[in-house]
Formats: sequence, C-alpha cells, structure tokens
Amino acid sequence: MVSFREFTAAPMQAKIAVAAMALALAVSAVTDVRERRILNAVTYPALLIAVVCAITLGGLALLAESALGALVCATPLALAMWRGWMGAGDVKLMAVAGLVSATAAGWTFSIIVLLDVAVAGGAQAALWLLAAKARRRQRPKSVPYGVAIAIGTAWAFLTGAPLF
Repeated sequence: MVSFREFTAAPMQAKIAVAAMALALAVSAVTDVRERRILNAVTYPALLIAVVCAITLGGLALLAESALGALVCATPLALAMWRGWMGAGDVKLMAVAGLVSATAAGWTFSIIVLLDVAVAGGAQAALWLLAAKARRRQRPKSVPYGVAIAIGTAWAFLTGAPLF
C-alpha cells in the first residue's frame, strides 16, 4: 500500500496520471450506470495524459512497459468485446487503468488491477442478480462493468493487493 507520504513525494507527472485515471474511472462509472456508455470524451484524454506522463517520467522505455500494462488489462476485455459480451468503452477504460498502473509500479501491477477488476465484476454481477430476484424482476441482461473497473482499480491502487 502506498502511504500518503510516499504519494506526496511522487513526481508531479505521476500525480497527474493517477488523477486523470481517477477522474476517468469516476465519470465512467456514473455514465455507465446511467446510460450504459463509457464515453470516448473521457477515455481518450485520460489515455493521452497517461502516455505523456509516462514519457516524461521515464522516456520510451517506461512508455513501452506502460503499453504492456495496458495490453495486459485490455486484452481480456477486448476478447470479450469481440464476442459481444461488453463494449469498447470498457476496453478503453481498462487500457487507461493498465497504462497508469504499469507506469506507477511496473507492468506486473497491471495483473493485480486486472484480477481485482475481475473479482469486483463477479461480485457486482452477483449483487445485480440478487437485487433482481429480490425485486421479482427479470435477470439483468447486462451489468455496467465500468463500476467494477472503477472499484477494482481503486482497490488495487489503495492496497496494492488482490481483492481475494
């Protein structure tokens, strides 16, 4: 877990990247619940800010590692999107989380982010199913996965550990 002292001692670029990611996660969770959409107007600027921060922090070497983190996080969701199970906004939001997590702590940290998001997504889906059953409604056909992405990523950044 990163202490407040360690975070305040981090370079400004790291703080900017984390802030851009946090804002993108928060806005995307809300729009995904309300409209079932994660907006390009949110994810593209966050990706751009994270790329610029990675380059200014460590040059092309850090950018390459950060890109690997983005691939680790986004590839499973891209495969799910290809099957029609989720939207492209989810993939782009996970790419932001993977890019920033790899910039912050190396590409292996993006694996922890991915695992935490998967656990949060499973818990969210179970809660949505239970809520539908309790209300005697039909099972939901979809779950706004932006919420799970936000919760799982926040957990990983706050604790540095998997949810399970």
